[in-house]
Formats: sequence, C-alpha cells, structure tokens
Amino acid sequence: MNTQYVEFSFPRSSNTAPHAVLSLKSAGDMKYDPARESAARRALFALLGIAPERVVGITLKHTRNVAFIESKEDLRVQLDHNPAGFDGIITRNPLLVPSITVADCMPIYLHCEHCGAFGVLHSGWKGTGILSCAVEGMGAHYGCQPWDISIILGPSIGSCCYEVDGERAKNFATEFGLETVRKEYREGEPRFFLDLLEANRMLAADLGLIHVANAHRCTFCDPRFSSYRRDGTEHFQRMLALVVHLFPN
Repeated sequence: MNTQYVEFSFPRSSNTAPHAVLSLKSAGDMKYDPARESAARRALFALLGIAPERVVGITLKHTRNVAFIESKEDLRVQLDHNPAGFDGIITRNPLLVPSITVADCMPIYLHCEHCGAFGVLHSGWKGTGILSCAVEGMGAHYGCQPWDISIILGPSIGSCCYEVDGERAKNFATEFGLETVRKEYREGEPRFFLDLLEANRMLAADLGLIHVANAHRCTFCDPRFSSYRRDGTEHFQRMLALVVHLFPN
C-alpha cells in the first residue's frame, strides 16, 4: 500500500483521462515556493515519474480566479496582469502538471472528454464558487459543455469538524443554501459547521455537471491527511494536489 499519496479516478475514466493525485501527510510539507522545488516535492515527483519542470504551481490567494494556460510563460504573464492571483489552473497541454496545495480546503480535479482540458482548483470557504468560474471558463475558452466535464471533489475538512462562527455560517448559507450549514446545540448554545462537499455538489448540479465523484474523506478525522485545524499553525503540512498525464519512459 502506498503511503505517500492517494490517487482518484475520474468518473468518466478513459485512456485520455489524466491522473488525479493528492500527497499524504507522510510525504512531507508540500509548500509552494516559486523560486525552487523543495526536497519533499521533488521526492514526490520522482515517485510519480514526473519531471519537476512540467509542474506549474501558484501562491494561493483564496480567490475564485482560474488561470487558463498553455505554457508556464502564459501563467507568468497572467500573474503579472492579475495581482489578485489565482486559485486554479486549467490547461489543454498534456506536458504541464497543474498543481495546488491544501490542508483542509478542497482540491477539485477537472477533465473535459471533449477537448482534453484538465486542471485543479483550491476551494475553501472563501473560494467556494471557484468551480462555477472554472466550468464557465472552460466553456468560454475551449467550448466545453457541462456533460463533457468530469470532476472529482477531493478530501477536505468535513461538516463533522468544520466549525465556524454564526456570521460566517449565515453568509455561507445565504450564498450556497441552507443545506450547506449544519447546526447543532451543545450545552444549549448553537454551533455551526460548514459543509464544503455539499456546497460543491450543489454547485455541480446547478452547472449541469453529471460526471461527479467525491472522496468522502474528512482531512480532520483521517490522520493520513494534513489538517490545518487539527494540527495547528505550527505543525500542519500542506498536501499537494496535482493532475497529470503520465507517459511511459
């Protein structure tokens, strides 16, 4: 059993579908540094058989912005013109490996059977809704139709553990629906929990996506995964979510 990463299959799997991968806590901290790849990241790339030069990453900003690129230079240009940054990368270039980091937020993997576009998104409470931006952008840039797109809703902190204050819960429910917030009482006081999975499932349905898979795993509960909330600011490790076409040597 591999202890460094997990792999997920797109629900509409085919010979052209890329691999969706998420590193585990045991693989080490996958923090992104635009200047260099860390030893932990390089070790994971080597394990997967990926040349580091293929990997494209971003400094996460908790936005709903998605970069549509065909080269690393495309990403550099877009970053220069968009100071707000990006939290998703989508491409049609199979030589590129789009990647983001997570540690309770949800990685969302996408693949279009029609044109081959693929990528990955970073979706936390603030960035929930990035799926809509990605799907609409795939339609505008590549002509993708919703029924051509497969997605995987990766592991994230679950509604069992994602407690927030009442104001954040109210705002989230207002935008994404009452079903996306769980309420319980402890010692007579209300407590609120966000459901990132339900929010993104509902977004997918509204977008007309019919090929949807989800990992059903809470990063807080499952010790194999890193969790910002469970492990704390000083000890949490970022996990690397990437989507890759693997070529035989």
